[in-house]
Amino acid sequence: MKIYDRIEGLCREKEDRTTWITKLLDELRLSYVVDEWIDRGRLRKNVIVPGTGRFSVVAHHDIVNPASDNANDNSASVINAIALKRIRPEITVVLTDGEEVGGLGASRFAEQCKVGRWQVDCALNLELTGIGGASFFIGEEGSGSFLGQHIDKVFAPEHHHVPFNDSVILRRHGIDSVVINPLPRVDGKFDWSPLSRCHTTSDSLDLIRVEDMREFTEGVLEPLAARWRAGE
Repeated sequence: MKIYDRIEGLCREKEDRTTWITKLLDELRLSYVVDEWIDRGRLRKNVIVPGTGRFSVVAHHDIVNPASDNANDNSASVINAIALKRIRPEITVVLTDGEEVGGLGASRFAEQCKVGRWQVDCALNLELTGIGGASFFIGEEGSGSFLGQHIDKVFAPEHHHVPFNDSVILRRHGIDSVVINPLPRVDGKFDWSPLSRCHTTSDSLDLIRVEDMREFTEGVLEPLAARWRAGE
């Protein structure tokens, strides 16, 4: 199966993305837990794919604009997280709900970690991972943490200020978390234009690249997870 190609199906799903995700996980024979709760009268759902190790990746599955493909924000990251799980079965994948309204799912997951339901050392937050491949930066807000130092040791990326994301909530709850975001480069400098497409109909499937998703997942995320496990 070409896992990265499955982004097209997720982009088409507007109403029940959690069910679409769990059907894919069933197809891949990956065990998962759907954590449901009510927030402000609305049913919310996190999907956790647990692992035996303590490295985790987080990607939000909720969307703002049903008229958009929501391809880069954040369908690509959901697919990439699942693809990484297939390569590194020991990692924990956390697909959160409610990031777009204040990080509800990240807060829920962090609270459960505090009482021992989930045990992770860190949570690498994937945002806008559909274009850019191995060219990426990390959020400067969490870059001084152990996870940030680990990423610096492996790749020495640029650090930049970023808008709100789930890593803000996770750090607030005491979980070591950094957001990671690939971006294409033009004349050696980051092209920031993909960020302006978020929540708009311009965040379309034709503006991301499946090959970039593969390159980012297998060339960046996999080494980070592998070396964390190895204690390097």
